[in-house]
Amino acid sequence: ALCAGAGRPTFISMPNALARGVRQASDFLMALQLTGAAKEESIANLQVRLPVVVIGGGLTAIDTATESLAYYPIQVEKFLARYEALVAERGEAPVRARWLPAEAEIADEFLTHGRAIRAEREAAKRAGRAPKIRELLKSWGGATIAYRRWLTDSPSYTLNHEEVEKAMEEGIVFAEGLSPVKVEIDGNGQATALECARMEPGDDGRLQDTGTTVEIGRAHV
Repeated sequence: ALCAGAGRPTFISMPNALARGVRQASDFLMALQLTGAAKEESIANLQVRLPVVVIGGGLTAIDTATESLAYYPIQVEKFLARYEALVAERGEAPVRARWLPAEAEIADEFLTHGRAIRAEREAAKRAGRAPKIRELLKSWGGATIAYRRWLTDSPSYTLNHEEVEKAMEEGIVFAEGLSPVKVEIDGNGQATALECARMEPGDDGRLQDTGTTVEIGRAHV
C-alpha cells in the first residue's frame, strides 16, 4: 500500500495566522494519533479549547472537527483527575503557585468543564440513560467548519457526503459562505475568534465579498 497522505498543509496568509491556539489541521491530527493523547495514561501536551473553528471544506476539515470534539472531554477529564490527585498530595496553593494568569484561566476552564462532564456522567448513570456530553460541548461553543463556498460545493460533500452527515450528527456546524480574514487575539497573543468575510453569489454566479464581516468562534460567556 502506498499511503501518500493529503500533501502539504494549506497555510492561510492572514493576520495572526500563527497565533497561540492556531494549528494546522494535519499537525493536530498527527499529534493526536502519534502521541496517544487520547489515552488516559498519556502525558502528551496537546491542548484544545472550545469553541473550535476549522477552516476549509475537505475531509481533513471534517476529521479535525470531529476528532476535536471527541478529544475534548477526554482532555478535561484527565486534567481534572490529575489536578485533584496533585491537590490531595500537595495542597491547592502549591499546585497553583507557579501558574501564570493566562494558565490559571485555562486551567479553571478545564476544571469547570471536567466537573460538568463528570456530573453529567453520574446523573446519566443514576437515571439509566446515555450521558448528554454532546449537548455540553455545544453549550461551550462546539466545533464549526468555516467554508468560503457552499456545503454542496465542498470536497468533503462531493467525495463522501456520508461522512459529512455523520459529522453533523455529532454536533459539527458547517458555516457556509465565510472566507477567513484574520484571527482575533487577546492581550496574551492567544487566538480568541476568527473574523470572516461574508460571501454571496454575484450576478455572474461567482462568489463575491459582500463587504460585511462575521465573527465566529468566540467563547461563550
